[in-house]
Amino acid sequence: MKRQFRLQKVLEYRERVVEIEKGKLSVLNTRLLENRNRIMAVQAEIETKIAESDSANSAMRVLFEKYIKKLNEDKQQLIKVKRQIETGIEIQKKKVLESIERHKVMEKLKDKHIENFRAFLNKEEMKLIDELAISRSGRSDE
Repeated sequence: MKRQFRLQKVLEYRERVVEIEKGKLSVLNTRLLENRNRIMAVQAEIETKIAESDSANSAMRVLFEKYIKKLNEDKQQLIKVKRQIETGIEIQKKKVLESIERHKVMEKLKDKHIENFRAFLNKEEMKLIDELAISRSGRSDE
């Protein structure tokens, strides 16, 4: 029985896959946070412009209303992007969990290999001890 775990390269590959998938999830979470911040900034801009339009004359009020309408459209677009990112995050979470499960399977196989190797070594050691005991008892009989 070999000391080296034959599937070590597969285990290392699966570890890298887990790290890559976690990295992708982290990127998506960062994008979601940035998107939320943009939505909040647009909402604050809308509120500011509404307050300014209340004190403006009628000609300026029309321009403010057009700008506010554009800001609301931008906000709706950002909300759509946010939903897409959230969907992407859910999919990525499933990928991360799946890659972690695959990695755990390989770790269990490695642990079992180590356990079997230790049992093999113990068996070999017992054989050696038995042979030693037999050879010594054979010499002492002579």
